[in-house]
Amino acid sequence: MRHILLSFLLLLFGGTLAAHAQSDATHPPADELSIRWGVETNRVDDGNRFRSSFTIANHGDVALGKTHWTLYFNFSRQIDPASVTAPVRITRLNGDFYRLEPDADFTPIEPGDQLRVTVEAPGSVIKRIDAPAGFYVVFKDAEGRPRPPAAVSDVTVEPFTRPAQTSRGPGDTWPVPTPATRYADHRSLTARPPDAEGRIVPTPDSIHRRPGAFALRADATIRYEAGLAAEARQLAAGLAAALGRRPRTTRADSAAAITLRRAEAPRPAIDTASAEAYRLTVDPETGITITGATDAGVFYGGQSLEAWLPVAAYRAPSSPVDVPAVQVLDAPRFDHRGLHLDVARNMQSVAAVKRLLDIMAFYKLNTFHFHLTDDEGWRLAVEGLPELTRVGGRRGHTLDEQAHLMPSYGSGPSPSPEASRGSGWYSRADYLDILRYAKARHITVMPEIDVPGHARAAIQAMEARTRRLRAAGDTAAARAYRLRDPADTSEYESVQGWDDNVMNVCRPSTYRFLSTVVDELRGLHEAAGAPLPAVHVGGDEVPEGAWAGSPICDDYIARTEGVDGADDLFGHFLGRFQDTLATRGIAMAGWEEVGLEEADHRSATTTPNEALVDDDVQPYVWSNIWGGGTEDRAYRLANAGYDVVMSQATNFYFDMAYSKHPREDGYYWAGFVDTKAPFSFVPFDLYKSADRTRMGHPIDPDTAFADQVRLADTARNNIRGLQGQLWGETLRNPDRMEYMAVPRLLSLAERAWAPRPGWATLDDSGALRARRAEAWTAFANRLGHRELPRLSIRHPDWSYRLPPPGATVEAGTLRANVALPGLAVRYTTDGTRPTATSPRYTGPVPVPEGATVRLRTFDTLGRGGRTVTVPTSP
Repeated sequence: MRHILLSFLLLLFGGTLAAHAQSDATHPPADELSIRWGVETNRVDDGNRFRSSFTIANHGDVALGKTHWTLYFNFSRQIDPASVTAPVRITRLNGDFYRLEPDADFTPIEPGDQLRVTVEAPGSVIKRIDAPAGFYVVFKDAEGRPRPPAAVSDVTVEPFTRPAQTSRGPGDTWPVPTPATRYADHRSLTARPPDAEGRIVPTPDSIHRRPGAFALRADATIRYEAGLAAEARQLAAGLAAALGRRPRTTRADSAAAITLRRAEAPRPAIDTASAEAYRLTVDPETGITITGATDAGVFYGGQSLEAWLPVAAYRAPSSPVDVPAVQVLDAPRFDHRGLHLDVARNMQSVAAVKRLLDIMAFYKLNTFHFHLTDDEGWRLAVEGLPELTRVGGRRGHTLDEQAHLMPSYGSGPSPSPEASRGSGWYSRADYLDILRYAKARHITVMPEIDVPGHARAAIQAMEARTRRLRAAGDTAAARAYRLRDPADTSEYESVQGWDDNVMNVCRPSTYRFLSTVVDELRGLHEAAGAPLPAVHVGGDEVPEGAWAGSPICDDYIARTEGVDGADDLFGHFLGRFQDTLATRGIAMAGWEEVGLEEADHRSATTTPNEALVDDDVQPYVWSNIWGGGTEDRAYRLANAGYDVVMSQATNFYFDMAYSKHPREDGYYWAGFVDTKAPFSFVPFDLYKSADRTRMGHPIDPDTAFADQVRLADTARNNIRGLQGQLWGETLRNPDRMEYMAVPRLLSLAERAWAPRPGWATLDDSGALRARRAEAWTAFANRLGHRELPRLSIRHPDWSYRLPPPGATVEAGTLRANVALPGLAVRYTTDGTRPTATSPRYTGPVPVPEGATVRLRTFDTLGRGGRTVTVPTSP
C-alpha cells in the first residue's frame, strides 16, 4: 500500500512540481524567480535583535502580479511582522514555517526588477546554515484556485564579512577563525612521526610492545571457540582489507594464526568485572590470541587487532603483513558509550545508519540511541497505525495537514521521500535489518519515542486516523488512539515554535497509544534477537502552559489523588509510562527532565525528583551551558541515586558547529564544539572541562563554579557513561551527518573507553591545561597520521571533516599547519583552487610578490576540505 501511495504522489507532484508548470499569463515561472537573503546587522537594539533582507528578483518575461501568489519558506527565527518594510505580509504559520504574500499596496515586480524586503527578529544570525530555506511558490489561477507548488531553486545567501554580521552582540568575544588565527592556534601541535604515538584508539588500559613481529598471511586461519563464529566472521572481514582476502574461519582444533576464545579473567594484571574486557597477544612464534570475558570482549579485541596493523597494510593490501608483537590488556572505563542520531528532523537511509554503526563499532561505542520521533517526523512503521508514517512520516506543502505534515528545516514542497529529506520512514523490515546489523557489532539499539512534548508528528497522525475512522462511522475506534483534547484552549509555545506539540496526558487513549508503540518495539527487538533494555522517552522541553486549558485534564485532576494541578501532570505521566515499561521488563531512559521535579530544563533551581530514583529511570543530562547555572545537574541527579549518562551539550552535541566561521555549518547556542572538546571532558569533575563561555569569555574553573554541587565519591558508580548527540536539524544529506560526526566521534570514544588520564587528576588549572595540551597534541597526531587515513581507505565514501589549514605569509614566506598533524595540506600561488596534485606543504615556501595563496587539507584518497585564501599584502 505504501508503494502504491508513493507512486500516486510521484505522478501527482513529479511533473507539477516542475517550475514551468507554474507559468501562466500573469506570473513568471518559479525558475525565473530568484531570492537573495542576507544579514544587515546583529546589533539592532544593542545586539538583542538582528535585521536581514530578502530580495525577490524577476528574471522572466511577465510581471509578478499584485495578487494570486504566495511564497513559503522555513526560518528558525521568529520574524516580527511589524518590522516588515515592503508591501508584503509575512506570517509564521507554526514552528519554523512561514508564508510571504503581497498586501493591498503591493506593486507588481516587472521583468528585470526586484523587491527588497527588510525584516527584524530577536536574537542573532551569524552563519549561512541559519538562513531561510526551502522556498517555494504557490500561484492561483484566474478563478483563485491554487496551483501545485513549485520550488524556487535560485536562492543565494550573502556572505558574512562584516563584524556586524558575525558578532552576536557586544558580549560576543569569540573571533571568526582566519588562516592566521588557525596557524597561531595550531603552532603548539608539533607534528610527530606516525610510530611515535599509540596505534589503537581508544587507548587501551595496558599495552606492552615486545620484540619482533608475526607474519600474518592471507591464507591464515582463524580458530574460534563455540559461540564465537560471528566474531570470527567479523574479524575475517576486517582483516581482508589489509590481506587482500578473508582468512578462513574454523572451530576445528587445528593450527591457526589467530585464536579466539573466552576466559573469565582475560586481564590477569588488572582487576575488572567488565564483560567487555579482553586480552590481545601477538607472539612472533605462536601467532595471535584474543581472549575475551564474553563474546563482546572478543569482538573488541578483534577491533584492536585491526587497529594495530600498520596503516600501510590497508593502503596496499598484500600478504604477509608483519604484525608487531604486543600484549594488550584492556577494558572500558564506562559501560555506556553511546551515540545519538536524530532521524526525525531529517531522514537518514538504512545504508547511512549502517555506515555510522560501522564506525561506532570500530571505536568500541556500544549504544546507538535512535531518535525516531519528534515534532517534525515519525520514522517507524507501527502495525495497525498506518497514519504514523503515511501522515507523520512525510512533510510537504499543506495548509491543513490532512495528508502530511507541513515543511520544516527547508524540506520543501514535495512530500515524496524520494524528493525530500523531510519525508521517509523505516519499515518493519528496515528496522529489523538495522537491529541485526547493530547486534552483530555488539551495539545495543535504544529507540527513542519522544513524549509528551516533541510529539506533534504523532498527534497530527492520530488526528488523521480519527478523521478516517469517523468518516467510516466507527466512532469508538476513532477515539481509541487520539492524543489531543479538541476542546483544549491551552496557550504555549515550544522551544522550536510549535503551539500544538504536547500529548494530552489525561486521555486513556494516550496510554493505549504508548503501550501499542512499546509492544511494537518489543516485538521487533525480540524478532531480531536484539536486546531492548531501555526505551528512551524523551521527556524534554515540555512548554509551560501545556494542559492548563484542557477540560479533559481539569476533570482528570479533580478525580486523581496526588495531582493537584496542571504542573503535577508531567511527573504523573512519567510515573504511569514508567509502569507501562516496567511491566514489560524495560527501563525508562529520558533526557534530564525525567529526573527533575519540574519539566522546565532552563530552571537552575530545579531539583531531582526523589519519587522516581528507585524506579530504574535513567536521565541523560545535556543542559550545562557554561555560566548558565545548570552545570551541576548531572551531579545532583547522580548524588540523588539516579544512573546518569553524561551527554553535555558543551562537549558532546555534535550538531554544534566546529567553529564560528560562517561557512562552518551547525548550531552554536551551547558554544562551538571542536574535535578537542569531547577529548577535554572530565566526567567526575566536569568543571575542569570549562575554558570559555558560549560567548567566548575566559572561565576560571577554580572560582567560577564554587557554588556548584560536586559529584560525591559514593556516587561515581552512578555515572553510567558518556554519549554524543547528533541532532538532525542541519543534516540535510548523509555527507553532513558524517561531517558532523567524525572526527569528534573518535574523541568521544577515547574519553568513554580509555582509562582516566593523568592530567584530569590535577587540581591546579594551569598545570591541568598544560598537561592536557600535551595529551591533545599526541592524540591529534594519532588522528591525523593513523585514524583518518585508515578510515579513508577502509571507508572511502565517508565524508568526515577535514579541518581547514592555518597559514600565514610573512616576509614573502608561506607557513602553514593543520589541526590534525599528518593530514596533507596542499597549496597554490596562482589563485587557483588546490587539487590533490597541487604541491604538498612540507615546510616554509617562498611566495612571489603579489601572489594569491590558497590552501586545502586533503585525505589519503585526494578528497579536499574547504579552501582558504591567505592575504599576502602587508
